Amino acid sequence: MSAKYLQRGLARFINHLFAPGVCLACGSEISNANSLCPDCSARLQRVPNPCQYCGQPNPVSGLVCPACLLNPPRWQKMIAPLQYRGLARRYLLQLKFSEAHYLAKTLCDQCLAPFQANSPQPQVLIPVPLHRTRLLERGYNQAREIAVTFSRAFGIPVDRNALTRLRATPGQSGLSAAQRASNVRHAFAYAPKREYRHIALVDDIVTTGSTVSEITRTLHRAGVEYVEVWALARVYRR
Repeated sequence: MSAKYLQRGLARFINHLFAPGVCLACGSEISNANSLCPDCSARLQRVPNPCQYCGQPNPVSGLVCPACLLNPPRWQKMIAPLQYRGLARRYLLQLKFSEAHYLAKTLCDQCLAPFQANSPQPQVLIPVPLHRTRLLERGYNQAREIAVTFSRAFGIPVDRNALTRLRATPGQSGLSAAQRASNVRHAFAYAPKREYRHIALVDDIVTTGSTVSEITRTLHRAGVEYVEVWALARVYRR
């Protein structure tokens, strides 16, 4: 048995060790399992006054920041409540690379309000897919874990098969915005079994937005009218 499979087995075992009523971050007593106490929840930094297009802090009053008024993104709306730093960053990395599946619900539960207030709600949630080789290597797709959690919270179905990644693109970490865009160009295919007009793409983190932009291009070409991006965290523009 490989070290990777042993690590996954150990992670699954640890997932079941957390007793109900213990804060994941500090260990203090709380009422819900796999959750955070109020003090640790406050350590998850929210994006202040987010632009509804790009999810970045909006320096002016209103729904859309000046940058997006001049150059709007391909998608029609973005909800990404948390800043990708501190405790949120640590937990998202654990969710993505350490098979800490329980953290999908932990983090989703901490930022349900902006998704719940969203109106109208999308017809379907579509997780950003991994290529099959990456999925076999990792064993799971963290975006799918998040989408399933949102589906249970809001009663919106998840379509796991409508969107596929055609090629195993190199990792985006460390690439410039232009390199990220080039890396994912023509990397996705959309073939739903039913017609959707309003879709929410679900991912864990939005960095430059190149991946969701390329997917949105694919969806619009297929006739989808309204694309939202639902993510847990947003990397600040530098």
